[in-house]
Amino acid sequence: MKQRKDHGYSLVELLVVLALLGFISIAVAGGVRFGSRAWEKSGANVDLIERMDGAQTLLRTLLQRVVPRELDPNFSIDPNLFAGAPDSLSFTAGAPSAFGSNGNAHFQLRVIRDANLQSLSLSWRSANATAPAQQQRLIAGARTITFAYATRDQAGRMAWTDTWTGQSGAPALVMIRATFPEGSQMRWPELIVRPRVARDPSCIYDPVAFSCRHA
Repeated sequence: MKQRKDHGYSLVELLVVLALLGFISIAVAGGVRFGSRAWEKSGANVDLIERMDGAQTLLRTLLQRVVPRELDPNFSIDPNLFAGAPDSLSFTAGAPSAFGSNGNAHFQLRVIRDANLQSLSLSWRSANATAPAQQQRLIAGARTITFAYATRDQAGRMAWTDTWTGQSGAPALVMIRATFPEGSQMRWPELIVRPRVARDPSCIYDPVAFSCRHA
């Protein structure tokens, strides 16, 4: 019985192998593109989360460093007093070193409206210098941004209001809320901050400890 000699692959077999290689290449390329898009999307989400966390940390630090000031009836407008509205907030606080200011600085938070969206802008200027104010945008693309202020009554209950004007010191609590359009990846957990120094009439402010000491 004669044995069949192997003369290599037939044309049909080569075509089948090439077709399989083509399908594998398409699948691999699709997987790479999908993985790349998923990586980019997850990276963008991480960036958004880090930006929101950074903005909240910054605001919490500044509001905790608020410098108390007594209302002076001789001055109808005192830009250094803590003053708040539903869409703006101004105060004087001990500036972190990253702001390039030695000592206190005057800060202003302002909601900027652009069409149907809102953004939150922070501006600051050293209290002891005449340099122009600097500005940074903390939130962009929000649907709503609002401020609220709380004071504690004699029974210890918190009462919230959307304005804080013409009063000495800072409120007991400051709340900043932000919502975003449906489908947005942005998230802003409700931020509630307690200034370290609020409305203690016997307070003698200690700029080193950012707290009150009493005579």
